[in-house]
This record gives sequence, C-alpha cells and structure tokens, in this order.
Amino acid sequence: MAEIGIKELKSGVSRVIEEVSGGRSYVVTKRGQAAAVIMPIEEAEDLVLANAEEFVAMRRGAREAYRKGRSRPLRELS
Repeated sequence: MAEIGIKELKSGVSRVIEEVSGGRSYVVTKRGQAAAVIMPIEEAEDLVLANAEEFVAMRRGAREAYRKGRSRPLRELS
C-alpha cells in the first residue's frame, strides 16, 4: 500500500481521490507515522462486514466445527 504525507495529500486531494476511486489505497502519514488509511469504498465495506458481529460469530463457529471434525472438505460438497 502506498504512503502519502498529509501535506502531499492536501495539495493533491483530487488526484488521490481519483486514484482511490480506481482501486488504489493509501496509508496517510503524519510526521512519518501511519495515521490513517484511504481505500476504495468497496474495500471499506468488505472490511466492515468482515468484522460485523454476526460474521465473526459464524467464522468462530465454523472454526470450532472444523477443530471438532464436524466439517467436510470442499471437494466433497460438489
């Protein structure tokens, strides 16, 4: 992921937003330290959904089932 300083971001925000709309992501730095992330909205939505309580519970349940041998390999499902 590319890095961009706040000063550069301020001077080129239209260009950066255009690039982000095209799929590029940036780590925004403040005094050389990561401070924020700018990413396409689709990626942000995926990130939010991936961490939604109901999906986290489903993943945990699936992992537990796998550990207990209650899951089947994908090749057996077709």
